[in-house]
Amino acid sequence: MTDEQPQQEEQNVQEKSVYPVAAHYLAVESPQQRHLKKRLDVIAWVHRWGYSSADLIRQVAGMKSGGFATSLVKKGWLVKTKTESGMPRFIYTLSKTGLQEAERRADQLFRYPELDPYRVNQLQIRHYLLAQDMTLFAFETRFIADYKTERMFDEAGDIAGQKRPDIVWERPDGKLAAIEIELSAKWDRRLDEFVRGLLRSLNPYGRFPPKYVECLIVTDSPAIKRRYEAAMSLGAPLKTWEKKSSSQWVVTHRSVVPDWLLDHVRVYLVKG
Repeated sequence: MTDEQPQQEEQNVQEKSVYPVAAHYLAVESPQQRHLKKRLDVIAWVHRWGYSSADLIRQVAGMKSGGFATSLVKKGWLVKTKTESGMPRFIYTLSKTGLQEAERRADQLFRYPELDPYRVNQLQIRHYLLAQDMTLFAFETRFIADYKTERMFDEAGDIAGQKRPDIVWERPDGKLAAIEIELSAKWDRRLDEFVRGLLRSLNPYGRFPPKYVECLIVTDSPAIKRRYEAAMSLGAPLKTWEKKSSSQWVVTHRSVVPDWLLDHVRVYLVKG
């Protein structure tokens, strides 16, 4: 299949739409138009996330039965790659044709290293598929109006020292929520830096308005849930770390977690 063939397929759909068929008078989409919309929704989704699973692609396309991801592979829009863990068995990334189509329609351009599917970090697949599942549910329940994945963020937030979340959800009122997927526990310096990053991003009493109105931490471990809630509770110890040499971090300041933090953070336990 050539790069021009899928584009010709879309052009044919558009050309047919100028004819006065009965479906237009009834404000009903033709089967070709519905299929095109489903395909473009999937391509936009995979473009933002890098890759997805067959079941998530089915849900994004609004299909009740499976097979839609496989059909897009056969038509040259997606690439199917076996995972090392087998959970899921395969992931789906954009082909060169799929990427061109996504970039042609995207409001924002960003790097897409998954054009080589073997550059996908196998250890993070479960993490990002859970993030996709949560985001799709938030869309379906109309809790959010839009979202940005990590690759879509401005790097200015990092320069300001704020915590870069896994996902940013935009609510219908325009307010932003940071989403963190935590499947393994953080300890010592990494945990302190995580909490301090939240303080910078959520502080309602700072000089400038906070970037996010709240942070939702999602985990599938009851122990991690308890650990994070304890680390962010009123009066919990909080250390500041500084690197003194190439390999040594030392504590330079000790404080406690302020009383407002847990008012802006929720920890959710989901099934693994």
